[in-house]
Amino acid sequence: MSSAQLESVREMWSVSVPEMAFEYEPLLHTLLALGAAHRATLLPGEAPSLRPVHHGYIDSALKGHRPVTARLDGNTSESVCLNAVLISLYTLFLRSEGTPKPYEPPILWLSMARGIRTVMKTVYHQLMASDSRLCPLLVAQPTIWNRDYSDSNIPAKPFRYLLDYHREEMTDTVENVYRGTIAYLERLYLAVQDQQPEYVIRKIFNGFPPVVPKLFLDYVGENRPRALAILAHLFALAKGVENIWWLRGIPEKEVRGIDSIMPADWKWALAWPLRTIAVGNSANEASSPLTMRSVVDMLS
Repeated sequence: MSSAQLESVREMWSVSVPEMAFEYEPLLHTLLALGAAHRATLLPGEAPSLRPVHHGYIDSALKGHRPVTARLDGNTSESVCLNAVLISLYTLFLRSEGTPKPYEPPILWLSMARGIRTVMKTVYHQLMASDSRLCPLLVAQPTIWNRDYSDSNIPAKPFRYLLDYHREEMTDTVENVYRGTIAYLERLYLAVQDQQPEYVIRKIFNGFPPVVPKLFLDYVGENRPRALAILAHLFALAKGVENIWWLRGIPEKEVRGIDSIMPADWKWALAWPLRTIAVGNSANEASSPLTMRSVVDMLS
């Protein structure tokens, strides 16, 4: 998993997580689904026969998990929290099996990952205070929860052009949603530019749906061009760290899919994501977004 290079996190996955799985059956079924999905990526010849296996396990996991998350309270277990994280990971993996035609954004992944925020908001402080078995994951750097992502914390503004284009069309509420989302995106950009370890970049990437404003996910669901452009930048930034089974091949599929439905007057905003997935490493393109301001000037 994203932070498993850390000894404390490796121990959590190898010892604590199996214990939690036998305490909470939906988590056990999610782990079995992920195990079957992982095997399918290792043995492509078995993928067709394994697909109904991992689909069946995840259906069973969701059937038991949903009633629990519908009545969250301060006593919600750490197993429920971990299951929310792993279900979102599985829904992201599903994008590797193929995207719909015409392309549709990964709403299921965004929604499931957003659910992590709902769970964590309820029990985060309790987990930390009780020295939960999840603490190694929660405190592993970079920390995602309990942080301020206002754009004042970002020294550079490499993706400012995504906010400036047709700015006059946005209300203050809409602009604030995009500003907060782009601020988080730029945090990921800086991690790539600084050549942070791959597990750090993947953790920031996975933190995007739970942390950014909820309205942004609604805008993606409405296929708003600015939201789609931001989403394309997100996946482009993950291109250089896709060498893990649950992410492999997805960044390029998503960027090209977004390009296929982007209105003509917003196509320019995909120049950097498309170039990045072509190069294969977003770190190599790290300074390029700054030059896009000239494109905005020409189109304004």
